[in-house]
Amino acid sequence: MKGKLITCGEDEDIDQRVRDNTFRFDKEKYLSPEGELGDFQNHSCEPNAGVFKSKKKLFIKAIKNIKEGKEILIDYSTILATDDTWTMKCNCGSANCRGIIKKFKNIPKVTKEKYLALGIVPEYILN
Repeated sequence: MKGKLITCGEDEDIDQRVRDNTFRFDKEKYLSPEGELGDFQNHSCEPNAGVFKSKKKLFIKAIKNIKEGKEILIDYSTILATDDTWTMKCNCGSANCRGIIKKFKNIPKVTKEKYLALGIVPEYILN
């Protein structure tokens, strides 16, 4: 994923829409994918992709076959750490919809285990 790194201090000074679309990059920074591919991903409680970090870069990993022209969907909870305060009402429509997107620690244990086994929860989200 490409984008601009934003520190927690800068986060307060940017446009709300841009802030809502950032990805947690590490303990102190977020990645704003504004104008890049990451800007066009959406949430689902039944995602077809996930985020992982390797060598100081964020990547998107397909966890299901994604047909050409189909939307890339990640579970936003996998990029929300314990100290994040952002939440969102979910309207994904999946059978497993949780209704509200919250921190990773708040999702069901079975879902957490599945995501961890798939390798789509960056390490800094677990701390």
